[in-house]
Amino acid sequence: MTVSSQGGHPKVKGNGYVPYYMVFDHTGKLAHHHMCGAYHGGDGLKMIEWVDELLEKTPAIYLGDAPFEHEAALAAKVAKKKGLKAALTTIEKKLGDPALDGQHKAELERLQTAIVDYRDRMQAHAEELMATKPSETLPALKALVKELGGTAIVEPAAARLSELSKSKELKTAIAVEKKLGKIVKGLEKRDPCEACDRKGHERLNAACSACKEEAAKAIRKALKKLDALIEEAGELPIAATLRRYADTWR
Repeated sequence: MTVSSQGGHPKVKGNGYVPYYMVFDHTGKLAHHHMCGAYHGGDGLKMIEWVDELLEKTPAIYLGDAPFEHEAALAAKVAKKKGLKAALTTIEKKLGDPALDGQHKAELERLQTAIVDYRDRMQAHAEELMATKPSETLPALKALVKELGGTAIVEPAAARLSELSKSKELKTAIAVEKKLGKIVKGLEKRDPCEACDRKGHERLNAACSACKEEAAKAIRKALKKLDALIEEAGELPIAATLRRYADTWR
């Protein structure tokens, strides 16, 4: 979304007004562009519909634009993330064929690499959850191990799952997450100031000085608990989340 009249793209002329939006698909290609908002021919928030539509068309595992001449059916299954165990077994079996020609082998290796990349992305996502929702880290890894169980590529995810299942640090992070949830709930249940209420805010607005002033006592109490939690978290990834949340109320 452009925020200046100079914002643009080689394929977008625009109409000279802002905000003007451009929507790109999962390959980075420009899919649609238009003036948004209520003026100058804008279509409101139609860009949300475009994003939703493109997300529906986005494959679970992107295999690139190059077509598959030998393994089109298998590639379609992999792109939809259907039966990855069976797909990997088939790929490994075919790659073991000494009579396999070069182009066919290249297609099978592309599929294998794409699945490995998918594993790495999902494992990385599970790791990233330790900074925001550590309670979801193990479930995410368990789901990945189940999805790839029995294949030659599952070991890194399985090993990490085994390691984190015994991790005292992860247990501490989950406990911290629960305490943070109670603090957040305590602040969010408070009503906003009159001005924010008129603007449609349903909860205390951290960006509003009047809201902060009216709830000053509760905020001070929450910040005291947050500071204690930050100390408890130490060097754990979730400490950064705690500090960011505390900063919104300081």
